[in-house]
Amino acid sequence: MRTRILTIAAGLFLLAAPLWAASDPANDDQKTLYALGLALSQSIGTFSLTEAELDMVKSGMTDGVLKRSPKVDLQTFGPKIQQLQQARLALVAEGEKKAGSAFAAKAATEKGAVKTESGIVITPIKPGTGATPKATDTVKVHYHGTLT
Repeated sequence: MRTRILTIAAGLFLLAAPLWAASDPANDDQKTLYALGLALSQSIGTFSLTEAELDMVKSGMTDGVLKRSPKVDLQTFGPKIQQLQQARLALVAEGEKKAGSAFAAKAATEKGAVKTESGIVITPIKPGTGATPKATDTVKVHYHGTLT
């Protein structure tokens, strides 16, 4: 039901979009509809659509909202939506993995950096002094963590 409401709302937004495409939203109704478009974009953002692909999505939404005859059979192509999403997510994940590897490789070349067997790069901020605990030792840790 939620998907249907979002789809209908997105279609209404897309139908009205050409009226405001050249300017910023001027009144509360336009701003609300623009915000709806932003919210819907988060739902379909995982597809990493190109502008041409987004135009095709707009076309499908327009036909659906206006109850026009569909250009494809939803029973046939509906299941392919998840396959498309998974394929696009895999591409994004591969890109992120490469970027992460490049970042780790660069970090490993910094002064004082040590790369562990598991691939973690550790760069001490201030080297400790004194005895180093062994794996069998019991230690007391004074730790204060924050999320910034």
